[in-house]
Amino acid sequence: MERSFRLGKRFYLIMIALAVLLVGIVVGVVVVLQEMTGHIRRMSVKSLYSEIETRAVIIREEQSFSESASDAKIISFSGSYVQEGDDIVVLYPYGYESALTTICSKETDLYAKLEMQLRTLNGGVLPTDVQSMTDDINSLGNRMRLASNGESFDSYTEMEERLITLLKERRDLMVSMLSDASTLASEIKDLELQYKAFETNMAHTVQSSYNGYVSFYTDSNEEPLKDVNQLTVSQVRRVMAATSFASDSENFSYRIVTNRNIFYIAFVASTTTEADLSKRLMPGQTYPFKIKGIEDVFNGTVISEKDASNGILYVLSVSADVRPLLDARVVDITIQNTATGPCIPTDYIEYSNGVPYVSIKSDYGYTPIAVYIAVSYGE
Repeated sequence: MERSFRLGKRFYLIMIALAVLLVGIVVGVVVVLQEMTGHIRRMSVKSLYSEIETRAVIIREEQSFSESASDAKIISFSGSYVQEGDDIVVLYPYGYESALTTICSKETDLYAKLEMQLRTLNGGVLPTDVQSMTDDINSLGNRMRLASNGESFDSYTEMEERLITLLKERRDLMVSMLSDASTLASEIKDLELQYKAFETNMAHTVQSSYNGYVSFYTDSNEEPLKDVNQLTVSQVRRVMAATSFASDSENFSYRIVTNRNIFYIAFVASTTTEADLSKRLMPGQTYPFKIKGIEDVFNGTVISEKDASNGILYVLSVSADVRPLLDARVVDITIQNTATGPCIPTDYIEYSNGVPYVSIKSDYGYTPIAVYIAVSYGE
């Protein structure tokens, strides 16, 4: 089996330049390669198809945010499109639960006093409306306990808001039934002030600063991967080697993907064996590829190729709807690599300081020409 190389576009440019210098021997330069031994080989032109299967890192144009909070109420759900000024989430900072517990405790104490007055006024009977609201409050409390223990999918935050509303409504109803509740006026006023402070200081609504898709999936790689021009082989390898991408921060984090119609994929081609050369791509070229789990075929243009001792980093720009990959970080891809170009046997490739070249025979002697090896394959 003979192994050959396919040469890249740089080879064509070199050949054109050489033809300008060596007018009259163009045919010999293009089709004949000759070793010092005098053995002659003709260069062949071949069309090759190969599939490159590899793992890749997804990078989006996005802005990431993080705020300290113990709980949150989502307003704009993940994947929805928001505009600047739209409400995204209500955040409840640390201390919220303690403040709410204090308010509920004071409501309970005040309820006991109001209940005593109402029963005294109504011959020991609690009005039906008050009893009905109390039953609703007790039922809601049971549902909240189940949600807190992870035994239901109900929104604990929404139930907290409903609880506050019911406690206020029940208190107002009971006060309205009493002809004189002046003995409790001071306590009621104090509780209202606590409610006001609670609602003002213990929760705030976050609004979007950008137009784009909102996502609440974050992995702490948003900022490090932000500049695709500064990516390194080691950086991409670390991301692909991670076993989990969930952020372990106690802060509440979210992203706004500001460009809906573009994303990037980055992957590393190894250089440890000759076979790995088949994974090389041509800068500036566009390649169709598929992502595992997605039916669509994407097209990526190579915008960066960086050689390093531990691999070659490729970055492809993809003009497509980013929504299918809104929360993806590492994916399996298959790149369809089809190319046509001049091919020569491996043993005609020589190296000088790590740079591959071939020697061209003409009437003027041998001329070393640097080449770009695009693909290595066996026949």
